[in-house]
Amino acid sequence: MENKPDKTPSVGDGEIKEIIVSKNTIILNNVAAKLGEFYASGKENEKLSSAQIRNILDRIQRMKKFDRDEIQLLRPALAYAAGRDKTGKLKHLQQILDKAIMQVKDENTFKNLRNFFEAIVAYHRYHGGK
Repeated sequence: MENKPDKTPSVGDGEIKEIIVSKNTIILNNVAAKLGEFYASGKENEKLSSAQIRNILDRIQRMKKFDRDEIQLLRPALAYAAGRDKTGKLKHLQQILDKAIMQVKDENTFKNLRNFFEAIVAYHRYHGGK
């Protein structure tokens, strides 16, 4: 039995702001769950691999504290990875994370970004991402 969402989930700017700026963990969980499921869904060649998203997560986790320049340098790294992706799902993730990165202004918003992305990866794994 394969869970396949009907369409590409949309994430509004307001939701991103609630997650990153306001630390709304309810919205964080709801959005991360639908994204994780979407990225793990489809045929094998349509799914995002754990390696693709773990590379991004590892880079975020290596940042021990807020560094504006390092955060901003994630944006071209994400764009490069999205450009290589054949599924289009990494481009979708890149667009969402790009909006989230633009909301990161201090240590607290950086932690919220990290928590958001960790949740996406966790739900991806939960829904069968490999």
